[in-house]
Amino acid sequence: MVNYCVCGGCTNTSQSGHRVHLFPSRKTKRFRAWIRFVQVKRADFTASSVTANSVICGAHFTTECYESGDLMEFNMGFRCKDRVRLTKDAVPTVYTDSTQREQKAGASGQASDGASAGGCATGRQALHWKRELSRVFAESAVEFGDSDLASLDARLVDNGSQCIRCLQRSAAVQVGLKPLMVNAETQTEGTEQRASTPQSTIPSEDEADYMDHDESWNSDEEMSSESSEDDYEDEPSLESPSDQNVPDKVIVGLTQLMALFTICCSCYRESKGHIVYQKGTYLKIKQVCTQCDYQRVWQNQDILHRNMPVFNLLLSGAIHFSGCMISQTIRMLKLFGIQCIGINTYFRHQRLYTIPTIIKAWQNQQMEIITELKTMDGGLILSGDCRSDSPGHCAKYGSYTLIEDRINKVLDLQLVQSSEVPSSNWCEIEGLKRSIHFLKSQDLQLSAIITDRNRQVAKWVRQELCPEGTSHFFDIWHIGKSVQKALDTVSKEKGCEDLKLWRPAIVNHLYWTAASTPNGDPNIMEAKWRSMVNHIQDIHEHGNPAFSHCAHPPLEGEAREKEWLEPGSTAAIKLEAVTTRGALVKDIRQLSPQHQTYSLEAFHSLILRFAPKHTSYSYVGMYCRYIFIIMK
Repeated sequence: MVNYCVCGGCTNTSQSGHRVHLFPSRKTKRFRAWIRFVQVKRADFTASSVTANSVICGAHFTTECYESGDLMEFNMGFRCKDRVRLTKDAVPTVYTDSTQREQKAGASGQASDGASAGGCATGRQALHWKRELSRVFAESAVEFGDSDLASLDARLVDNGSQCIRCLQRSAAVQVGLKPLMVNAETQTEGTEQRASTPQSTIPSEDEADYMDHDESWNSDEEMSSESSEDDYEDEPSLESPSDQNVPDKVIVGLTQLMALFTICCSCYRESKGHIVYQKGTYLKIKQVCTQCDYQRVWQNQDILHRNMPVFNLLLSGAIHFSGCMISQTIRMLKLFGIQCIGINTYFRHQRLYTIPTIIKAWQNQQMEIITELKTMDGGLILSGDCRSDSPGHCAKYGSYTLIEDRINKVLDLQLVQSSEVPSSNWCEIEGLKRSIHFLKSQDLQLSAIITDRNRQVAKWVRQELCPEGTSHFFDIWHIGKSVQKALDTVSKEKGCEDLKLWRPAIVNHLYWTAASTPNGDPNIMEAKWRSMVNHIQDIHEHGNPAFSHCAHPPLEGEAREKEWLEPGSTAAIKLEAVTTRGALVKDIRQLSPQHQTYSLEAFHSLILRFAPKHTSYSYVGMYCRYIFIIMK
């Protein structure tokens, strides 16, 4: 489906090579800003005019409106144009010139009037060449649509294959068009300039007018060549040769590809083409005409430095950045019969190109985050947690991640190998030490840190950070999971079956204890937690000045959902023993009232997509997969 830009005077579409963006949600202020922008040139445009397919093209946005990370990947060639995303507050501000396109169209029309006079003399000959080419392609089972046949005089194939264009010459201008010969020894692309440069998809006007002056031409025939400039208005504009990541790559069978080299581009007689070199996705074909000794060398992609095909590098980057396994990807491509790179080539590209690119991009993004935090008031509020690369206590790597809760962005990630510490259990404390040392080197002040109940971390923070004014809190979810497991175990004992019914309410009470104490007073949180034991036994006066009685209204009749526990019963005694343990009560005094580590848990879940635990990676390979997920 073609999406047209709704701005007045703009004729850009999704098919013209322009990036288009859908309108934001109607509930946001940005939606109204977009409406006001369109209304400047379209007064009748209202919010009701916006449909699910209404778009504004990228010509109306500045560079600052796009995500810096997406633009960086696009400039590096690792992200296509359509995948560059807008920022959350992007608003169009650029108005395009509505008359620019009409001026170009008028200039092209004047050029066609002056060039059509020289094309009459060779109109019948051009028609003969067209029909002959059509017969050859038909025998090779290559099917063309009407638009492709209409432009057959301008090109043998489309620009995606970068074949030499069939130049039509009039009797008046036959100077400097002699086909260039290719050096048979070097077979380099530079000896045939036309073979290495993508040609324009729009034919010149003198070529388009050949059929207009041929009286024998029948407009009802299959190869209709009646064309005008309007026929090419919707064709996508060509990208520059340096932009190799545009979505213009197609799968072509070798038989159909070789059929394109059966006609000489000089004398238009039968010729032969053969493959002279193939490397991964790279293919070089040499065509030789035995009639006129014309030669040319064609290649399906550009060559980078060190004679490296560009598509080979792009394939390695796509596999790496998508988190796919190289062995599975190559197996899939080989089953499909597609020529691809080998495993050794992939790892070489990863070592020399993709890994340095990821690390450099992460360093730049990290510095931007640190600069943003330095402009904010107050110290850092961090959530930290460790993830092991394998289940159990035999992990090879442990990654410690810190997220700044105010901006919800990963601030730092440290990867620790188990061989660097006494055992894999020490990876968490070592990763935290490295992260804190890095933050201090950047002159950042730490106000609070939220972690799980790891005893090594708790002791180190208490000794090293708390004297500097840092507050240490525990995440509620980790403590609630521990309480839930303990209650499940006790509820299986004889006489304690009723505790299973109270388990959800007890865990909810734990969350309420922290949420109802925004100042984080440890005495009040401890008193609220201990009151739960009395509440379950239908005792709502607690005698504690910090929390003297329950906060709920009287529970009578239908307000009671569960039966109270009998005071002094086995279930009540077991419940009090589980919920008032000294270590648990001490941790509850450090519950985090406002910030939690749920963002970290979601980040760790995403890691399983790019770095599954059943696969082993090198240190640098694992580190790059982590930080690439951060930049997603």
